[in-house]
Amino acid sequence: MVDAADLHQRLMLLRDTVFAAWLDAVRQQVRFAQALPAPLLLDTLPIFYEHLCSVASGEHFNYRQSTLASEHGGERARLTSYDVETVAHELQLFRTVLFTTWKDAGFAITPEQAARLNSLLDEAIRESITGFILSKAAAREQFSAAAVHDIRAQLSAAAMAVDHISGTGQAETAHALAALASNHLTRIASMLAEMLDMSMLTPPTSDTPELQFLDLHDVLVDVTRRSAAASRTHVVGSSVHGYWHRDSISKAIDNLLANAVEYSDEGSPVTATLRCYGGRVALSITNEGPPIRPERLEAIFQLYKRTAAKGEGGWQIGLPFVRSVAEQHAGSIAVECRHGFTTFIFDTPIDPRPILSARARG
Repeated sequence: MVDAADLHQRLMLLRDTVFAAWLDAVRQQVRFAQALPAPLLLDTLPIFYEHLCSVASGEHFNYRQSTLASEHGGERARLTSYDVETVAHELQLFRTVLFTTWKDAGFAITPEQAARLNSLLDEAIRESITGFILSKAAAREQFSAAAVHDIRAQLSAAAMAVDHISGTGQAETAHALAALASNHLTRIASMLAEMLDMSMLTPPTSDTPELQFLDLHDVLVDVTRRSAAASRTHVVGSSVHGYWHRDSISKAIDNLLANAVEYSDEGSPVTATLRCYGGRVALSITNEGPPIRPERLEAIFQLYKRTAAKGEGGWQIGLPFVRSVAEQHAGSIAVECRHGFTTFIFDTPIDPRPILSARARG
C-alpha cells in the first residue's frame, strides 16, 4: 500500500504531463485560448494542482480559506477575452485531463478520493466564476468613474455656453454659442453610447511599467535585508531571472513582509519562498498566526476595506497596492490560511512583456 507522502510525490511527478495535455486540449476546444501564451493560460493552476495531489493523498483542504481560484478567474477577466462559460469550460477540461492522465499512469482513484477531488474542483470552478464576475464589475466601476468625470466636464462647458446665450443680445454670438453647446451635448450622447457598449468590457489598464531584466531572488534578499522582518525571515529558493519593475516589485515585497510581521505571532518566523513553473514564478510569504476569516479574504485586497484582526487599524492600502503591482505584471496575488499559517502568493510570468504588449494592443 502506498503511503500518503509517497503518493503525493508520485502524483507531483505527473504535473508537467497533466499540463502539457491540458494546454493541448484548451487550445483545441476553448474559445479565445488558441493564441494565448502558456504562462498566461497556466497562471495559478500549478499551485492548485499541488492542492489536488494533497487531497488525493488524504489531506483535507477548505477552499474557503484560499483565494487562488478567485484570482484565476480575476486574471481571466483582466487579461483575456474569456466569458463566464469559457472560465468554467477550461476547468472542466482540466478535470477530465487530470483523471485521464492519472489513470493512464496506473493510479487507481478510489470513489472516496474521486468524491473529494470533484468537490474541490467544483468549488474551484464556482470561486473562479465569482472572481471573474467581481473583476469585471470592478472594471466597469473604474470605467464608469472615468466616464462620469468626462461627462461632467462636457456638461459644464455646455451649461456655460447656454448661460452666455441668455446674456447676449447679438444673434451671431448666440448662434456660435448654441453650436458650441450642441457640440458638447452631442459628445455627451456619444460618451453615454460608449458606456453602454463598454459596460461588459474591461477598460484599458494604467500605463505599463518599464520592465528591467532582474534576478528576483536578489531583489527579494535585498528587500528582506532592509526590512523590519530581516531577523525573522528565512528566504528559500535560488536565482530567478526575468523581467519586472524593480521599484514596484520591491515595494510590494516590503509590504508583504511588513504585513507578515504585523499579523504573525510575536517572535515567530516568516518564510519567503520562490518557485518557478511553466514560465511563471510564485513568491510566497508565510507567517504563523490567527487566520483571516474566510469572508474577509477578498476584502483585504480592496482599497479602503479593513479587517480588524489586530485593532481598528486593520488592513489599509498595502495589500491593494500589492495587487495593483501584480496586475501591472500580468500576475495575481492570492492568500491561503491553513493549519495555523497564512501565505500570500505573488504570482507573475517570468517575462510579462508579450502579455502586456498584447493587452495594450487589445
